[in-house]
Amino acid sequence: MKNILSILLFLSFLFLIQSCTTGNSENKSQLMATNSEENVSKKNIEVETTSTETTKPKEKTLHDELTPLSFESKMTWRIIDGKDNYIWHEYYRMLPDKGLEYYTLEEAMKNPLDVKYLFLKYQKLGKLPATITQLQNVERIVIIGENFINLSKDLELLAQLPKLRALEFNSCNLKSIPATISKLKSLEVLTFYRNGIVSLPNEICDLENLLYLDLYNNRPFSKLPDSIGKLKNLEVLEVAGTSLKTFPESIGDCDRLIHITANACKLEKLPNSFGDLENLLYINFGYNKIKELPKTFANLPRLRIAQLGSNKLKSLPENFGNLDNLITCTLDNNLFTEFPMQLLELKNLLGITLYDNQFNHIPLEVVEMKYMDQIIFDSLDIRQSNLDSIATLNPNIKLWKWQK
Repeated sequence: MKNILSILLFLSFLFLIQSCTTGNSENKSQLMATNSEENVSKKNIEVETTSTETTKPKEKTLHDELTPLSFESKMTWRIIDGKDNYIWHEYYRMLPDKGLEYYTLEEAMKNPLDVKYLFLKYQKLGKLPATITQLQNVERIVIIGENFINLSKDLELLAQLPKLRALEFNSCNLKSIPATISKLKSLEVLTFYRNGIVSLPNEICDLENLLYLDLYNNRPFSKLPDSIGKLKNLEVLEVAGTSLKTFPESIGDCDRLIHITANACKLEKLPNSFGDLENLLYINFGYNKIKELPKTFANLPRLRIAQLGSNKLKSLPENFGNLDNLITCTLDNNLFTEFPMQLLELKNLLGITLYDNQFNHIPLEVVEMKYMDQIIFDSLDIRQSNLDSIATLNPNIKLWKWQK
């Protein structure tokens, strides 16, 4: 009996499958015919829905309140620390992909027109061969650890490469740069990382397309060309680890400068024209000898990050509070005997670094600062009762004790 019931159930199941299949085959052509009509109707419904829906206004963030650049940067910038506010340049992202690298001239010369990125490291060349001019499509040349006998002639050869955008001489024991550098008109990136360069020729300021200039760790270097203001497209200037004492007055004409690192130099002062850098977002002037900032410093309308630690500052300009876009200010290891009250006027300030100064009180008004997120202070000097009061009034402010 069980076997008969099982057979009947199985036959019923087959009948149902056949019915569904027949129905599907009969309706298939009809579905295909109406498919486009349904899609059109669906799109119309979506449009109507979008137009009638009430969208909530986007909640403004600090990033929305900060003043954007007055121009569109040609470089790539990376957000750091999870913040929404910019900060590090990645110039290499504007350049050819690393998959196109060639590591020797012999390899590059097999198919010279295919070469876009030439990377030469410790090849013991002494000079560049005349055949390098065959690399008519090369965009980036990185040279590391070479000692050039006559760099002027080598630069004349490189000037015959019409698409060369980036030239990097790193750890090449260079003492000076010849005036022929001005012939490389298409250059956008120029780096002299870790050499022994004393000065740059004025002719380097004829590179009107230059976006990025790097002189990092050239310890003897003490003076930028007086005509540096001619570099109208310059966005990044890296002079950290040099003996630079000040900037030329013409620096104020580089109105596309976004980023300057000049930490661990010998800076003693900044020119008044520094306040003309209307697009400056980031400066690192830590570990210098700056005694005071010019009043024009507060004219920097877009400045977001100011690293001024390890200098000889005793006070800030009275108008320092005009820096409406400033979000981070480091003033550690200076000579402040009182908390710089101008900081309280900075309406978008997120964080302050204050350790290794000579005051023991942080005014309670800091709790009223709209975006204040963290204060880094000296664990020995600031009284605990002062810190407890701040924590009670605004528990959202992170109080970080700096311990040596």
